[in-house]
Amino acid sequence: MTTLMSSTDATATLQALLDTAATTRKTCIVPAGGYRLSSTGLGYSSNSVVLMIGDIYNDHGPAVGTLYCLTNRTSGRLSNVTIQGAGGSFVGSTSASAGATRKGLGIVATDGFVVVNVQTSGPLTGFGMEIKNSTGGHINGLKLLSGVNKPGADGLHFFGACSRITGSTIRVSSGDDALSFTCENSESTNATLERVTLSGLTLDSMGFSCIKFYTGTGTGKATIRNIRLSNIVGKITQGPTGCPLMMQNDGVAQGCTIDNVVIENADLDFGAATQDGPTAYITDCSNVTLRNITLRGRRNGQFLRAIRCNGLTVTGDVWDTIGGNTMDDLVQLESCSNYSINLVVRSASGAQIGTIVTSNSGTDTKTRYIGLTGS
Repeated sequence: MTTLMSSTDATATLQALLDTAATTRKTCIVPAGGYRLSSTGLGYSSNSVVLMIGDIYNDHGPAVGTLYCLTNRTSGRLSNVTIQGAGGSFVGSTSASAGATRKGLGIVATDGFVVVNVQTSGPLTGFGMEIKNSTGGHINGLKLLSGVNKPGADGLHFFGACSRITGSTIRVSSGDDALSFTCENSESTNATLERVTLSGLTLDSMGFSCIKFYTGTGTGKATIRNIRLSNIVGKITQGPTGCPLMMQNDGVAQGCTIDNVVIENADLDFGAATQDGPTAYITDCSNVTLRNITLRGRRNGQFLRAIRCNGLTVTGDVWDTIGGNTMDDLVQLESCSNYSINLVVRSASGAQIGTIVTSNSGTDTKTRYIGLTGS
């Protein structure tokens, strides 16, 4: 479903439904139809159960309050929230004011949540779904099909102090990063984002990253750690920019860490991006394992570029699907320590060209440009 948006503002009517259902401990059913939110977003309560049959349109911008269709709008923490899709969608309205940031579902400051079969639809100029400062959750069967090709239009975004979250069978088609884990400003000061396990992921980005980890300079001593991602297919679908896998610890000077990340059984494709650069880019991270990973496409860069990383293990294969590059700089390691790289190099047709095999059990202060090391 996406039903056409009604011209009237349904904010007050839907909020009354949510509040009454929470008070009586009943399920709030968003009935069939296309409901316009023109004044602000909706707020759930503790112990809420929301069933999305109809569509909720985000037609408000930052000048009028929260940017989400639905989220925690209190100043405190909530608990035991269930959002279930039943054909309806969180939708970005095309009639919103120019420059408005429109987001879908926000799980914010919530402990104990379940989000099942939820769908978003574009054009959302903000996150399709954000999990922010929340713990103890499960997500399954998501279809985050939203976003326009601009910064900020992420698909599934984890932010700040999140922990103990599992998920599976998630499909994302986003404008910006398809799946992101970030601690990047004063809202995530000294936060720890940890113990997230996701599997069965389809992650397409129009022009940025399929998977992104990021810490910023304004976060204090934030930490992203113990993340497990598996069974992934992702692609950059439009460009002009793109880096299918990016792990960027810009907050390293104030003590931020990205540590103990495992990504396995992943097929990531540079796709239509026209930007020069690596397919996977990792900076100032520790104990990163890319197991059975496939990296496709290379444009005047490397398949893998790692800078000041410690404990990097990479196995799998790389497909040189963008022709015209030399084969002497397939992997670039700059001041990396304790690394082990073992990759099969293939042509665009899948034929094996050679291998990349290199390792170092100590500290390396040099930049290593690694091409084919075997047939």
